[in-house]
Amino acid sequence: MKWQKIRQVAERVLREGLRTTHNRIVLLGLIVVLSYLLFWFGILVFRIFKGSSSGMLQMAAISLGAQQLWKQRQQLTKQTALEEDQLLGHMLTISGVLLFPVCLLMTWAEPMVSALVSAAVCSIILAGIACSQWGASFFSSYPLSIFLICLGLLPKPAEISRALWRSFTAPEMLERFMAWAGGAALRTVGQPAAVDGIFISLPSGSVEVGWGCNGFDMAMTMVVASLVLGLFLKQSGPKVMALMVIGAMLALVSNIPRIMLVTYAAVYWGKYWFDFWHDSWGSQIFVSVIFTIYYYVIMAVLKRGGGKPIAE
Repeated sequence: MKWQKIRQVAERVLREGLRTTHNRIVLLGLIVVLSYLLFWFGILVFRIFKGSSSGMLQMAAISLGAQQLWKQRQQLTKQTALEEDQLLGHMLTISGVLLFPVCLLMTWAEPMVSALVSAAVCSIILAGIACSQWGASFFSSYPLSIFLICLGLLPKPAEISRALWRSFTAPEMLERFMAWAGGAALRTVGQPAAVDGIFISLPSGSVEVGWGCNGFDMAMTMVVASLVLGLFLKQSGPKVMALMVIGAMLALVSNIPRIMLVTYAAVYWGKYWFDFWHDSWGSQIFVSVIFTIYYYVIMAVLKRGGGKPIAE
C-alpha cells in the first residue's frame, strides 16, 4: 500500500513536471541535483561511520536550511518570478545540467577539485530553479537557508577552510603556537620539554606537531556545530556568534592536553599507544570530552537571558 502511494505521488509529480516548458526545466534540474545528493549523502554516512563528525554536521546544516524554507512554503507559493528572472533561472539551470556530466568525467583532476566543482554546479542548478520559480528576490529574502544548504553541499569544508587559513597566515603559525603551548604545559607537570619550531622534545625522544595536531579542524567543526545549534535554538545573532567563538576557543584550548598526551605516549609508551591516541579512536575520545564540556558551557551561556530569535 505504501509503495502504491509513493508511485501515485511520483506519477503526479512527473505529469506536473512535464506540463510546461518551465516545469520540464525545473524537473530536469531537480533530477540532476537529487542524483548528486543521493551520492553525497552516501559519502557523508560513510564518513560518520568512519568517526568523522563533519558529515553529521553537514547533514544537519542541509536539513536545517530546508526546514527553514519549508516553514515559509505558504509565503513562497505566493511569490512569482518576473519574466527576466525566469529566463535567467532557466539559463542557469540548463547550464548546470550541461556542465554536470563534465564534472563526472573530470578524471584528470584531483578528487577534491572534482567534488568541489560538482557541488558548485549543483548550487548553480538550485540557484537557477529558485530564480525561475520565485524570482531574484528569493536570495535576499532567505540568505540563511541558502548559506546552510550550500555549506552542507561542500565537499570536506575543513580542507577548504585549511586552504583559506594557509593563504592568509604565516607558514606553520598555529602548529608553532600549539607546540609552544604543549611544551609549556609539559614543563608545568615536571617534564623537561624543549620546543624547537613545531617539534617538542623530551629526553627520550621528540614529536612533530603537524597540521592534524594543531586543533584547527576541530575548531572549525565546533564553529559549524555552534552555528547550526544556535540557529536551531533560534538564538539572537550576537549569541550565535558568542557560541561560535566559545566553541573554537574550547577546541584550541582542549587541544593542548591532547598534544601533551600524544607526546607522552610517543616518547614513553610506544607506537601502539601513540597510534591509538593520535588516530581515530583517540580523536573520538577527545571529541566526546570536548562536546560534553561544550554542552555545559553553552547551557550556562544560553540561560543568561534571552534575545530576539534570528528570523529570515
